[in-house]
Amino acid sequence: RCYGFSCEGTLYSPIALAKTIVGPDPEASATQPPTCLVVGAMSTGHITIEDHPYIEKMLSISKYPLSGGTALSRVMGGIEHH
Repeated sequence: RCYGFSCEGTLYSPIALAKTIVGPDPEASATQPPTCLVVGAMSTGHITIEDHPYIEKMLSISKYPLSGGTALSRVMGGIEHH
């Protein structure tokens, strides 16, 4: 499973995103395939599925552009609270 992050992706709150990525039972996630998160940390532009064909779905945790560090902090915070 590979997800890309862009402010143009499907919008989730950090905790709702964690539930989508990890699933309702974290213990059962050991049997699921690994998850890859592609975060574009560049000052201009954004990542797209056309540029990275291995991305299955584009996700967003903000409707505004965020720095890579801020985006990862929100995602990991959501997973931690999940």
